Amino acid sequence: MDAAARPRLTSRQLGLVSAITRSPRLKRALVEATEALPPGAVVRLGGRFLEVGGVLGSGLVGVVYEARCLETGDRLAYKRSRAGVAFFREALRVEALAARRVTALRSIRPAAIVEADARGIAKELRLGPTLQEELLAGEVDPGRRAALVEALGEAGDLFRREGLLLDLSPKNLCWDGGWVLLDTGPKLHRSDLVRVLEQPAWSTYVAHVRRKLAAGPSAPSAIALPAEPEPPIAARRWAFVRDLWRWFPLDPAPDAASFLGIVDDDQADDEAVFLIDAEDGRVEPAPGADPRLAGSALIRRCAEEAPDRPARPRGEAPLPPPLPLAAPVLDLPSLSREVAPAFAGRALKIAIAPGEPLAAPTLPVERYAHWRDLAAADSALRPTDLFVHEVLEGSRALAERVFRARGARRVDVPLPRSDGPFAELTCVQVGESRRAIVLVPGFRAGPDAAAALVSALAERGVAGLYAIAYLGVRNPGGQPLVTSGRWEAILLWSAIDHLCARFGAGSAALLAASHGNFGAMIVAGLHPAVDCLALDSPLERPLALPVRFGALRGMPASAIYAELAAHHLPSEPVSFRIPDRPGLRVLTLRPREDTFARICGGLEGGEVVVYDGGHAATMRHDSAERGIPAVCVERIAALLGPG
Repeated sequence: MDAAARPRLTSRQLGLVSAITRSPRLKRALVEATEALPPGAVVRLGGRFLEVGGVLGSGLVGVVYEARCLETGDRLAYKRSRAGVAFFREALRVEALAARRVTALRSIRPAAIVEADARGIAKELRLGPTLQEELLAGEVDPGRRAALVEALGEAGDLFRREGLLLDLSPKNLCWDGGWVLLDTGPKLHRSDLVRVLEQPAWSTYVAHVRRKLAAGPSAPSAIALPAEPEPPIAARRWAFVRDLWRWFPLDPAPDAASFLGIVDDDQADDEAVFLIDAEDGRVEPAPGADPRLAGSALIRRCAEEAPDRPARPRGEAPLPPPLPLAAPVLDLPSLSREVAPAFAGRALKIAIAPGEPLAAPTLPVERYAHWRDLAAADSALRPTDLFVHEVLEGSRALAERVFRARGARRVDVPLPRSDGPFAELTCVQVGESRRAIVLVPGFRAGPDAAAALVSALAERGVAGLYAIAYLGVRNPGGQPLVTSGRWEAILLWSAIDHLCARFGAGSAALLAASHGNFGAMIVAGLHPAVDCLALDSPLERPLALPVRFGALRGMPASAIYAELAAHHLPSEPVSFRIPDRPGLRVLTLRPREDTFARICGGLEGGEVVVYDGGHAATMRHDSAERGIPAVCVERIAALLGPG
C-alpha cells in the first residue's frame, strides 16, 4: 500500500490552513497575492520545459494553465502551486497519490499525470464538456447518470477505507467514454458530500450541487464571494508566507477532526517568520528560517500593509533599516507584469519603494579612460560616471576571427518596453548540445570580451549554445548604462527564457565576471533552467565603489545616493550573496590581489579557485592580450563538462 493519500502537516500549519479555508476573505487575499505566470513564460517541471498559456482554472492550492511542452509540442494542463510552502507541496504530493488510487477504480478515471515535482503537476489536457455544462444545458444522458452513481459508490468506499474525499463537483468531471476526474486533489474538510456518498443516487447528488449551479457556471472556489460580511479574525499569532509576501492569521482553535489530514509535528515548518504576539509585535523566526529576517523592515512593512494585519504596539521603536540579505531580491515589488513577461514570481524584487513603477535610468555620463580617473581630485569626471556601459575597444581581430569561424549570429531579445532596456546576444553553437552557456561580462565589456573564453572552452570540447550577453539600459541621450543588477537581472532572465523558447535550450549555465555577477547571482538563485554558475571576481557591495570615489574627492555618501536616486538607479547600500539552492553548482574565481574586493568586499561560494591575474581576468575587454589564467579555463570546463 502506498503512503496515506492525505496531507501531512504540523499543528502550526493546520492553524494557517484552517484560517484560510474558513474565510472567503482570506481565500481572496491568497489569490490576490499570487503572481500569475504571464502567457509565454517558460517553466521547468521535472525533466521538461513548458511554455505557459492562458489560465484554465484556479483553486486554493494552485492555478491551472494551458501549457505546451517544448520538447514534444504536446498541449497539457499545468497546475502550479501558489507558493513554495510545505503545505502546498504536500497537497501536490497527495494529488499525485490520489490519482493512483482513482486509477484502480472501475467507474471513473483520473486525467493522466505526465510530470510532477514539488511545485507543480502537468497532466493531459481535457477541454470538456464538463458535467457542469451538461447540467446547465438541462439534460444528462441516462447512461452517464448511472455511471456517475456507480462512481459515487466507489468514491464512498475509498473515503471510508482511506479518508480520501474526492472532489466530485460537476466542474471537475467530464465525459470521455466514462467519467474523468480532472483534478484528483482531495477535499480538505468533511462536507455534505459525505452524506451523498453514504447512499449514492442521482437525485441526491443533483440536490447537493443545485445551490452552486443556481447562479450559473461556478467561479473557482478560492475566490467565491462571502454571503455576508465577515468579522475580523481575532488571532494572536500570524504567519508570514514568504513566497506571497504577506501575513495570514493562524486559527487559534482549528478543528483537527474535520480536517481530512494527518497532523504530524515532525514535518517541516517553512513559512518565513511568525508574529507570536499581536500585542507586543514580537517576531520569531520559524524553524529553518534565517533569524535575521525577524528584524527586517520588509517583514514589518508587509505586516502593516496586510488587510488583517497584526496590531502594531503603541510606542514601538522606529522600524529597523532593511537587512542586507541579497536586498535586490528581498526588498522590491514584482516587476513581472511590467518588464519581463516570463518572470516567475514575487521573489525577484529590485530595491525601490513598494508599489513604485520601475523607471528607466536617466543619468547622464561621461566616458572615462581608467577607473582611477573617477577618484582623482582634479578630474572633471563624476564618481557616478562609473555607470557608463559604453564598450571599451579590445582585441577586435581575435573576436572577429572566432565569431566568423564558428558562425556567430546576433540576437536581440524581444522586450515589452522600448524606453531604454536592451538585451543583445551573440550566439555561437558548438557541437549539438541543447544546453545554453550564457556569458555576462562586466563594466564596459561587450561580446568581444568573451571571445577568448568561448574559444578556449570550445577547444576543450565544451559543447553548447554559447550566448554572450550585452545587457543594460540607455538613458534619454542614448548612452548605455549598467544598473548594479537591477535591470540586468530582468534582462538576463528574459534572455534565458528566450533561449529556451526560441532555440530549445534544455538548461542554462551562467558564466559572469565583475559587474555581470550582480544580475547572474539574482537569476541563478531563482531561475529553474539554471543549473550551474561560475562567477569571476564577485563583489558584495556594488555601491561602495562610487561612494569610495566620492570620499576621495570630499563628497559625502549621501550626495552620491541622492544623485543615483534622482536618476532612477539603485541608491541604497545593499549587499549581495552567492546563491545556494539544491541543484545549483557554483564555482567562484578570484584574483589573489583585487583592489575592488578590498573596497566592495569579495564573495566566495561553492568551489573557490584563486588565480594570478587582474580583476575579472576571464572576460575583460583586454582578455585576449592579457591571456586568461589556465586554471580558470580548466575549472570552468570541469564545471560545465562536455555537454
